[in-house]
Amino acid sequence: MKLWWIALGVSMVSCVSMKKYKELETAKSISEQKLNNKLKDCETLSAGQLNQIAELDGRRTALEKQVALLTDSLNLCHNELAENEAFIQSLGNQLDEQKRKLAEELEAKNKMLQNKEIELNNALARVELERINVEKLRNELEKTSTRVKNLERELNNKDSAVKALKDEITKALSGFDALDIKVENRNGKVYVSMAEKLLFKSGSIAVDPKGKEALVKLAVALNQKPDVQVSVEGHTDNKPMNSEKIKDNWDLSVLRATSIIRILTEEGKMNSNRITASGRGETQPVASNDTPDGRSLNRRTEIILTPRLDKILDILNSN
Repeated sequence: MKLWWIALGVSMVSCVSMKKYKELETAKSISEQKLNNKLKDCETLSAGQLNQIAELDGRRTALEKQVALLTDSLNLCHNELAENEAFIQSLGNQLDEQKRKLAEELEAKNKMLQNKEIELNNALARVELERINVEKLRNELEKTSTRVKNLERELNNKDSAVKALKDEITKALSGFDALDIKVENRNGKVYVSMAEKLLFKSGSIAVDPKGKEALVKLAVALNQKPDVQVSVEGHTDNKPMNSEKIKDNWDLSVLRATSIIRILTEEGKMNSNRITASGRGETQPVASNDTPDGRSLNRRTEIILTPRLDKILDILNSN
């Protein structure tokens, strides 16, 4: 560069004046100064650029390493993501299986619950039916209890009436020998047992005067008790009859009962509607027929007095 300028100067010396030469020299100096400044600037700029390039290379290298690390990390993340997706898929499959099983269990439990509900409703219906039945039984029990109380009251009244009747009959017949007339309570009835010797001669059906007297007194007492039913039963021993008019002991017992009823109704003025007659013959002995005393006890007439049981029967027949 300097040689060029020298050659140029020599050439110009021969062509121009000194003044011109100085101007040119000055211009050359200025130009050289500018060129040097520019050269320095270029050198400075080149050094800076080289530094920048080096810095950029370092940054590039660092970035490449970072990219490599990030790539490895990304690949790892992809792998983990794939594993997680597989795990999630597995969990999803397990969840679906559990949901299916739970749905089946829920359906089974719903069916069981429905069955239990049906059983419960049936049980409640049975309980309600039992409650209704218990209520009915309670009502029936109350009615029955009332009936029992009423029945007990009427039975007590009946027992009292039977006892009072026995006492009145005993009093009415007190003038007769106790061996000939026996008055007792038996099975809620009053039994007036009259011996044969008080009423009849042996084998006869005609009532003796002493017997008539006793029967009339009995009738007078019974006329004060119109609700008392009267049953006359004839009884005999087992000795066969020896009579052309009376066939056997059956006939004798019936005929004697009939004779007594006539005395009670005709002479005692009792209503015949309340009296019945029957003969038992030798079928209901009260003693042995093997002895005279036993046969004497068996030859008897029993007049059975029964108070009216209408109220008691009404209670028993009531619903």
